[in-house]
Amino acid sequence: MNKLLATIALGVFATTAHAQYRCVENGRTLLTDRPCTAEEGQSDQKPQDKPNNVFGDAANSAYTTTTGSWRGQTQYQATVSGAVSPEAHAVVPMTIEIDPQGKVMGSSPENGCKLKGIATPGMLATTATLDVTFSGCTYTGFNRRMSGRLAIYAAKKYAQLSLAAYSMGVGKIAAKFDIRATMRR
Repeated sequence: MNKLLATIALGVFATTAHAQYRCVENGRTLLTDRPCTAEEGQSDQKPQDKPNNVFGDAANSAYTTTTGSWRGQTQYQATVSGAVSPEAHAVVPMTIEIDPQGKVMGSSPENGCKLKGIATPGMLATTATLDVTFSGCTYTGFNRRMSGRLAIYAAKKYAQLSLAAYSMGVGKIAAKFDIRATMRR
């Protein structure tokens, strides 16, 4: 049963992720991958200019795509051998840039961290999966490859950045590195 529900949910999200037409039928706005049928007083809609944009009227909003510049206060944390590392903890400004081809560049100068890597589109235009490598960090434990995501909350005009990495010991996690931020345009 869980597999069936997951398959249905995946199908619904996949359909939404590829919707290119915004149609109004019986007063309801629908997103579809097929052209709209003309109704009384309405004409066929053209596909949206940006194939990743499924938000119709929000096309001009800065919060419909993950590409572009993001900035915000970022919290760096590390847990080593089960204990929070106070020397790793920092809350500093960070800026990242995601270009349309998926290249990610960024930095948080206060703690010396620079990052670069790639972003791949998520199931929705408002999410991206990130695979980045940090270098130059004052706390050297953060100088490593990390993965996570950037998820946009358009109605609230912000995005959540979440990155993590683990160091493995013999049969257990020796350290966890965690970076979280609330970012805006």
